[in-house]
Amino acid sequence: IDMEVFNQIVELDDGDSSFVSGMVTDYLAQVDSTFKKMDKAMETRDLKEISQLGHFLKGSSAALGVKQVSLTCEKIQNTAKGTPTEKNLEEVTSLLKCVKEEYGAAKIRLLEYCPT
Repeated sequence: IDMEVFNQIVELDDGDSSFVSGMVTDYLAQVDSTFKKMDKAMETRDLKEISQLGHFLKGSSAALGVKQVSLTCEKIQNTAKGTPTEKNLEEVTSLLKCVKEEYGAAKIRLLEYCPT
């Protein structure tokens, strides 16, 4: 977690943690939903969809300060562009595994700051 970004969000709360807690709760639900869509797109080898979902998740992760997830999603977005080949499908599969692990670690940290 990029604490500088996260603390800027906390400062918007004016002492009431409901704003940050709501953002964290919404983000966690969004990531879970996006990962399900990414898994489904991988089943059909729809790299265009994966690229778009990576772009979407990159932005929401960056906005909350979940830096490593954002960076890996950018790699997914760029790797998934173009015609599916075995090489880029393998790379995207590896990146998806990596981002899910990164997200798991970030989720623990987010819940430490904002138990939902």
